[in-house]
Amino acid sequence: MNPRRFLGSVRASLEAPLELRKLRSVIEAREWDSIILVAGMRRAGNHAVIGWLANAYESSLTPIDYEWVGVGFSESGKTIHLNDIPLGEENKRRKRNILRSQREILLANENPRRLILSTEDVTRREVDDSSLFAGRVDARVHVSRSVLNLLASRLALLAKNPIGANASLLPMDQAFLDRVAEDMRVTSDGWVAIDFDQWTSGEPSYRSAVLERLDLSMDIAPPMTKHGGGSSFTGNDAPPETMDLHSRWKLVEWPDDLLDLLDLKRNRGLLTEIELDHLSDLRRSS
Repeated sequence: MNPRRFLGSVRASLEAPLELRKLRSVIEAREWDSIILVAGMRRAGNHAVIGWLANAYESSLTPIDYEWVGVGFSESGKTIHLNDIPLGEENKRRKRNILRSQREILLANENPRRLILSTEDVTRREVDDSSLFAGRVDARVHVSRSVLNLLASRLALLAKNPIGANASLLPMDQAFLDRVAEDMRVTSDGWVAIDFDQWTSGEPSYRSAVLERLDLSMDIAPPMTKHGGGSSFTGNDAPPETMDLHSRWKLVEWPDDLLDLLDLKRNRGLLTEIELDHLSDLRRSS
């Protein structure tokens, strides 16, 4: 870690909210065989990747069972997942309650030897500056997805539940696109990148290369996660087909204001040439 980042981590540690510091203390007080952090935008495929990593940890097919939305355990109990740790400026009361509950469950369970931490809609820079992850983390994984498919997944989930939690947790405004742009633009040392579209392409060499960087080897496809309702399109009834995963943009109704936003010069750079062609097709058909 360079001196500026180290000083930033120390400052962040001292300024971190009390519940975040308490959770970090509990994590750091225990001996772990391994700690891995997963970050990415919500609906980027984070939970599928987390299930895959848990299978690699356990060397077996081991669905993670969530006692509640914030904590999940492997069937053996050896792997624990602290889900969606809140680092942003969202509702402070909700944030405190989640962190307190995660800490209490962690204190009550001494069996887990492997820890998966995850946070969503937080950029890598924000994670790097966070006090929670200033200590020992063996690997940091960033999950990304094509922008059109990421937005399509959000649109599909919002269509199922347009009010309530989904509405506040799935923004699709300029501020959100700026966060996506930052993660694309800023190079962060020490992160293992997983492109969800490549990960689901069926090419074993890509997945093997990722596992090797994480000192893992067992490439066991995860079961459909029930957490978060599974796929935005198929729920948790059946795993989606690979080709469907790569063209989710075809399966949703696109609001004109979102198409206008994507068509702005500042945002067109987020899209690949294929996505730009898709955007043109969407605009012509809207």
